[in-house]
Amino acid sequence: MKKGLFISTIIILNFIILMGFVLAGTKPPVDDLKTELITDWKWAREYTLAYIETMPEDQLQFKPTEQSRSFAEQMLHITGSNFGFSGQALGISTPLTMEELLALEKNKNYHNKQALTDIVAQSYDFVISGLESTDPSSLNDQISMFNQFNVTRTKGLKKAFIHQNHHRAQTAPYLRLVGVVPPPQKLFY
Repeated sequence: MKKGLFISTIIILNFIILMGFVLAGTKPPVDDLKTELITDWKWAREYTLAYIETMPEDQLQFKPTEQSRSFAEQMLHITGSNFGFSGQALGISTPLTMEELLALEKNKNYHNKQALTDIVAQSYDFVISGLESTDPSSLNDQISMFNQFNVTRTKGLKKAFIHQNHHRAQTAPYLRLVGVVPPPQKLFY
């Protein structure tokens, strides 16, 4: 009887260990995904604001070429996209109309450091608060982004995240060209 109990115990332990490996390969629960998205957007907010803080006020209109956006326009492009992409992805209304979002880059009211910092911070706060109030189970819902792309809410948010990273990264050479060093990357936060 003791030998049978020992073998049964070994089989059960092996099953538990095997299930641990199987479960380790599964997707994280949506609550964890929501927390991860919020953490990433908070990081992006602080990193982008550090870029604005680093750029001298008198260089906000700097463009590396005539065809390029200015530094301020790049940051306002990020801002409009943060509002637009995440509003669509989360199914929430943005504080600005579509016309205002599209005209944001050229709106000279935001081409000073304080106003630029404020509106950029507001766009990230919009994404973060939208995520915080989102039911995690809705993150896998299928949506239509811009009446063109059928994606999950999570995929839409990830596209928004990639987009803001892309445009912030484009401004690193702007900083160097005006003689300042971009903020250090904080890849693991």
